[in-house]
Amino acid sequence: MCIVSLLAKKFKPEGLESCSCSTGGGMLGGYRRVTLQKDRKGNRTVSLQYKETHADREETTVYPASEEAFVKATEIMKKYHLYAASKRGRSRIQILDGDTTTISFYYKNGDFSIHELQRLNRTMRKGFTEIEDFLDSLLTGDGVTTLEPQEAMLHLKSGYTICFEIEAAFDDRLTGILGVKHEVSRFSEHGIVLCTCEEPDVSSAEPVSGSPGGAAGNIVYNPESKEIILLYEEHAFAGPVYVLAKLQGHLKSAAPLLAEMEGPYAMRFTGTNE
Repeated sequence: MCIVSLLAKKFKPEGLESCSCSTGGGMLGGYRRVTLQKDRKGNRTVSLQYKETHADREETTVYPASEEAFVKATEIMKKYHLYAASKRGRSRIQILDGDTTTISFYYKNGDFSIHELQRLNRTMRKGFTEIEDFLDSLLTGDGVTTLEPQEAMLHLKSGYTICFEIEAAFDDRLTGILGVKHEVSRFSEHGIVLCTCEEPDVSSAEPVSGSPGGAAGNIVYNPESKEIILLYEEHAFAGPVYVLAKLQGHLKSAAPLLAEMEGPYAMRFTGTNE
């Protein structure tokens, strides 16, 4: 059986699960990724994921896609021999600390990728550009855009960094408070008082009572004491509190480090210059 017929059997349009074009690898840590895909329920979408630098939050916009887009992607792949291109060796010319682009195909019967720094012939290079332009052309219509949750980093004097995910209700509302250095203090045996301040903007938040609010790993605002508290052990508050952020990672290993905090501290937030 010839190679063409083998490819026709292995890489059918209806078997294409996703096709993507990713650009990244530069010194700033940003990237751009366009992905045509279908989920297990058969829903077809094309999405654009973008991040300008490593310190920014990823922005994702999702658009509807048609089955014709999967047929067209497979046609381009076969026309320009992109499966064969994926087997080509690397070029002698390599880019260090600069953005480069990769095209990837995922079929039910296999997957492969083509990197722009492979030794591609003229036909393959044209196909590489054509599939890149085709995916970009699908980014039309009414897309739904979401922003990656904001994160806050606490750089400890021990050299470790602890990360927290900001609750949606407090997105971009804490940088002017916790992004400024404050002298921390002990909160009983359960946490650290990061600062005492006037109530942050809670217009989009609901206070929480009981265990959920006082869970270990939470950063909470206690309106009664006007304190923002980082809990490394569970604490039962007398009244409701606002959950500002939650620890990412393993509390068991982070708790002893947090318990040793003393002196001035400020947090750094993604998506800001704070």
